[in-house]
Amino acid sequence: MNKPIEKSRLIALNRNKILVLEKKGLPKRLTLAGGIIKKNESLKKGLVREVNEEIGVKLKKKQLRYFSSHSKQLDNSSLIKHYFVINGEIKNYELLEPDKFSSIYWLEWHEAIKFMDKLDGKAVKRLLKEHAQI
Repeated sequence: MNKPIEKSRLIALNRNKILVLEKKGLPKRLTLAGGIIKKNESLKKGLVREVNEEIGVKLKKKQLRYFSSHSKQLDNSSLIKHYFVINGEIKNYELLEPDKFSSIYWLEWHEAIKFMDKLDGKAVKRLLKEHAQI
């Protein structure tokens, strides 16, 4: 078994909307900002780097609150996604990886999860349930 692949994801909430990136191509697929954690990089530091690379937002680690982790088995490894919630609104974002994503926007959470992978959808639902927004 190979070392697990670890990713950090940002759940940015604004009332009942979340900030999503739409992946290129069909069918429609949405994801949260974030990505793979590099060797010797903390989960928060990796998330700060990935968010800056993808949407140009310079987060501070103190703005992020760890929420949960979810994993799934892959063929020769496992994938662990670590979810963080931002305290405060995200502004002035821009799409910096047009080769991967077609757009970035705020979307009602219940619409967004229809187009997310199972781990992302599960984390978003759980967060909103805990915040009594469902």
